[in-house]
Amino acid sequence: MGAEFTATMGGVSFDHDVTRIVAGDAESLRARLVEILESMEYRVLNENPIRARRGARALAKSGCSQDILDYRRSLDIGLKSVGASATRVTFAYTVTGVNSGYITKGDRNTLTREAEAMIAMAQSRAALSYCPACGADVVGGTRFCRRCGAPVAASHPPEIELLRLTADANASYKNMLTGAILVLTGALVPALIFLFSASVSFEKFLKVTALLAGLVSGPGLAFLLAGLWRLARAIKRKPEQEELPAPSRRGLAEGENSPDTAALPPPSIQQPIQHSVTEATTGLLPQEVKRTNDLN
Repeated sequence: MGAEFTATMGGVSFDHDVTRIVAGDAESLRARLVEILESMEYRVLNENPIRARRGARALAKSGCSQDILDYRRSLDIGLKSVGASATRVTFAYTVTGVNSGYITKGDRNTLTREAEAMIAMAQSRAALSYCPACGADVVGGTRFCRRCGAPVAASHPPEIELLRLTADANASYKNMLTGAILVLTGALVPALIFLFSASVSFEKFLKVTALLAGLVSGPGLAFLLAGLWRLARAIKRKPEQEELPAPSRRGLAEGENSPDTAALPPPSIQQPIQHSVTEATTGLLPQEVKRTNDLN
């Protein structure tokens, strides 16, 4: 990952643009993007054109977070029809308050993955207009059928998981890079002083080494361990899954949300009813008595 080194004072800001061609008309896409922005904790300031902001969180409030998604950013989304059923979508990011010293190429890739995740969520919500289980009409933006409760669209498209992995990998890379620089600095500076300064005694060399190890190498080692820990956690973490909502008892009583029989498996493949051992044995007694009478 390449790095763009910037000044460390005053809070750095940078811009990043992402352009994609998306199927669908501009107006319906606009409404879905506004809804998605609000679900991703953006504050929508205007809908036409779309303008949104998101505040800083966690360590980004002090400008020291390694995750670019933690920083304060504004987003302008432009929509332009390029055909009968296609729209060009442009995401214009402005990230502010970065004091960590450098912006990496991975930071820009993370913002690109976020824009692609928004597009995927918009397409996912518009993918189906009917329930695949019972055939009922589905209201736009609904993820579950109101008639039978079956999912009508993917609640978490793969781009969401890709965004999370990209953000975690980039933050881990920046932590490990910062840690490696600090550890090398804490180790090389005392060695250079000892080699090129004839007046430095061995006792002073040990004191300088201990001082730099505590002030520089120690935090560097902490950055390295934090980067490795976050990377391992990102690899082991499983995607979140949502459970289907159970129909309410009131809806079942009124017949509003009762599941359609078409959504149930046919009797031929339904699981057999399991009886207890006592019930199964008792059920055989009449058969045995009848068989004995026939023999007599």
